Amino acid sequence: MSTTPKKPKNPLFKPQDRYFVNHRGWWFYTVDKISGPYPTKADCVDACRLYIQRRDGVLS
Repeated sequence: MSTTPKKPKNPLFKPQDRYFVNHRGWWFYTVDKISGPYPTKADCVDACRLYIQRRDGVLS
């Protein structure tokens, strides 16, 4: 009986890789969108979370 090891799927982006900062401010990126700039990382994280929830249908 052969069993294949079940390896969890790797997410396309790790949470810490979703954000970057440049001279204009903080930006987030997902598979389908880049948005910014935001004045602080906290604002950027909140905007990214809100965008993902809306995209995935959690929020309407």
